[in-house]
Amino acid sequence: MNRYNTTFNGSTLEVIVGTMYSGKSRELLHRGERAEKFGNIPVYYFKPRIDTRDGANISSRDGIKKPSILFENSSELLDYVGKEVGLVLIDEAQFCDENIVYVSQLLRNRGYNVVLSGLPNDYRGQPFAFMPQLMALSDTPIKTIYSVCSINGCHNDGTLPQRLRNDEPDSALSLTVIIEGSDNEDKIDYEPRCEDHHKVPDIEEYLESRLNRKEVIKV
Repeated sequence: MNRYNTTFNGSTLEVIVGTMYSGKSRELLHRGERAEKFGNIPVYYFKPRIDTRDGANISSRDGIKKPSILFENSSELLDYVGKEVGLVLIDEAQFCDENIVYVSQLLRNRGYNVVLSGLPNDYRGQPFAFMPQLMALSDTPIKTIYSVCSINGCHNDGTLPQRLRNDEPDSALSLTVIIEGSDNEDKIDYEPRCEDHHKVPDIEEYLESRLNRKEVIKV
């Protein structure tokens, strides 16, 4: 069995997943600090531009911040990383476009240690964008961390993100990506919930709409 370091692993792709408030960003920042401070390793911090929270910073709930490079298309990472091989840290990977799947592999093949953090599921409880592909490509066991369910008196792990629109569970027919507080007409909030308390109105209608009723070709 391969043993991986907790500071730097060249030519390796790693994935950290969990719900909001679980400490994903803190884990990423801690990894970067270890590499820079104790390993003297170049660290490149990235975040999708669509995440407008806290500007260009990657920040944790306990006040730790680190400036990052914002990007529109994941292919930009290939231009932004330095020629010196190092640690590539990508926060909020669930907001990345499809190119993140290929860029991550290219960087890994070139000797970089790529570590991505993100939500594995969207507010409906469905796989979030290209996170499943990234998780499938991980060279190390997926690191999964959870916060506690936000419902008062519940002590279960908050395994799913709950979207609230004007303090009520949002419909499954809404847009997949809405940044917290970014909707001009309604109040949008997110909180972690366990499966028992996770509510998604219209989920069956959404799933029905996603069905491909044409003939399925077996492979």
